[in-house]
Amino acid sequence: MPGEFQSSFIQRLADRRPPWFWWFVALTLASCFSILTWSLCISIFNNPEIPRNYEILKKLERVPTPRSYTSQTAPKHPAYSPPSLRKSYLVYTPTELATINRSLLHSYLTNFREKTFSSYLEGTYRVTQTRKLTKDDLITDGFAVQLRAYNKPDEYNDPTPYPVIAEIIFPTPYFDSHQGYHKGDTLNLGITPHFASLLHVANLTQANDDTIIIVTAVSLASKLRPPHAGPFDLIPPKELNLNAKVPFFKY
Repeated sequence: MPGEFQSSFIQRLADRRPPWFWWFVALTLASCFSILTWSLCISIFNNPEIPRNYEILKKLERVPTPRSYTSQTAPKHPAYSPPSLRKSYLVYTPTELATINRSLLHSYLTNFREKTFSSYLEGTYRVTQTRKLTKDDLITDGFAVQLRAYNKPDEYNDPTPYPVIAEIIFPTPYFDSHQGYHKGDTLNLGITPHFASLLHVANLTQANDDTIIIVTAVSLASKLRPPHAGPFDLIPPKELNLNAKVPFFKY
């Protein structure tokens, strides 16, 4: 019968192999499995910005935690003005921006061991709106401030709106902290005291082809003194919701 012939053929083939051959095959397969397992573990720990990896690290209780900083210990990032931000990121395609955003999130999660694209925001901005953060946001405790950039073209003219919108995330447990800023307030951002570190970049295409750059930053400061409330302590999040949408405001 065909089945019996096939079975006997495999048996004869096995009988012709010396015993050590099958040990060699077993050890080879075990070694390959071990290498694959270690490679997978290294990939998970080295790339916590990937949502799947982050969830695995949460189950293992090995989630990387962003640390708090002072003015002396804050990372040494360059600072970009609104024109510099727009010039730097206007040229990138959506695919390239996705790669940059992954790198920015990786830097924040790993406390800036690598900071290829990391920078601080600087320049003149005006508050357009604020809101409290929720469980559906990337950072769930604190508040977000939306700002419109203003640029002074020369010394003879007043600052005018510039096609850059900034969102700054202030992680804090204080419930009414979002009331510290009001619409129309002017923020003169510098490295200190806000330490607004870039976290995400997006493009908003306009009908007149005047593309707006939307940047999201997170404050690395340890304390905030807004004009209408506070001061507040800023506390880094213990966990992030990597399935949340960024930017934080609707456009």
